[in-house]
Amino acid sequence: MKRIDDMPDDHRGNGYETVIAALAYNRYLAGRPSYYEIARVSSKLAQRPLPVRGVTVGHLPKSSAHELMQGKYSRIRRWDLVASLWATLAEIAERRGADGPEPITLEELRLHHDAVGRPPRPRPAPAAGVAGVAEGARARLAPPAPPPACDALPGPGARMAVARLRLLAEARRRGGPAWWRPYGDVVLGHEEIRLTLEPELSVIRIYAPDRVPELLRTAYYAHEMAGADLPGASRRRRERRVELCRRRQEILHRPDPPQLWVLLDERALRTTPGGSFMMRGQLARLIELARLRHITLQLVPAKSAEHAVTEGPITIMQLPERHHPYLVYIEHPAYGLYPHESNDVDYFVHAFGRLAISAWPEEETVERLRGMLDRPWATDG
Repeated sequence: MKRIDDMPDDHRGNGYETVIAALAYNRYLAGRPSYYEIARVSSKLAQRPLPVRGVTVGHLPKSSAHELMQGKYSRIRRWDLVASLWATLAEIAERRGADGPEPITLEELRLHHDAVGRPPRPRPAPAAGVAGVAEGARARLAPPAPPPACDALPGPGARMAVARLRLLAEARRRGGPAWWRPYGDVVLGHEEIRLTLEPELSVIRIYAPDRVPELLRTAYYAHEMAGADLPGASRRRRERRVELCRRRQEILHRPDPPQLWVLLDERALRTTPGGSFMMRGQLARLIELARLRHITLQLVPAKSAEHAVTEGPITIMQLPERHHPYLVYIEHPAYGLYPHESNDVDYFVHAFGRLAISAWPEEETVERLRGMLDRPWATDG
């Protein structure tokens, strides 16, 4: 029988609390077994000649189990210790007939363990308006990680955070055969999760500070933006990006379209290169789309937009099933963030609501768009 007494670290690093959070969540689903029970069950499992759920379990004394669950977040434990605890908790849950949410899988746990074991990736500095919250969210381009462990893990906020990270991980796994894969050469890495989920969404809210969102763009406007997003790209690649944009827009014209709510900074309609002909066509398209019952379009006055939460677009996504949490996508030219912690997601959801209150109502928005259409688009009004 293999006994694990010492707890050497693989190496030191930040973010290991994500793995502890996942283990704490599985322990909660297993009925919060004591460390004594974990030690006893792991001892029995360690005597089995074959792996348990794909894991060769080692005996975890009470002190080792406690260290795995409650130790310093800066210490990254060996994978065999973590896997042994995962398998032991799964065995206890099965014996108790636990019936509830799906636990964190071994594959997901390994993904998070390996992710925090890597040196942190350099990140561009976020926009000034979002820096504090984005830093607090600790969202990465690496695979989404579970929320930090806390005593209130079973509480609503923690449960939603775990549900959110599972949803993000699932979307990432489903990206391989996703509908957008034929356009993979013009899809930025941080867009993949959003594109995978988009056709399934029931509600989409977008704050667009500097450009018309792709879901509302004309082909002409989309072509101009493709040149900016893919510098140096061939005409063929730009055309493929425009085609991807058109494919995305199909969800707005199907029998069961999502509810789309867009807050558009009015300055985005005055500072976009491309000429008055392009902008007049885009303004006409916005007026046309604003008439649709499932689309809400509001212009945000420049003064209100100056106090917005971020300089980059924010997308808030909601699936039709009520048990699924909101997802937030924060977009910047070089990277994208998918914060999973409930406090951070709630911040952006509430910030969107506050911005909507300061925006012009739908009817006045349409009137202002018509006014822009009747005069040179680049002038203030």
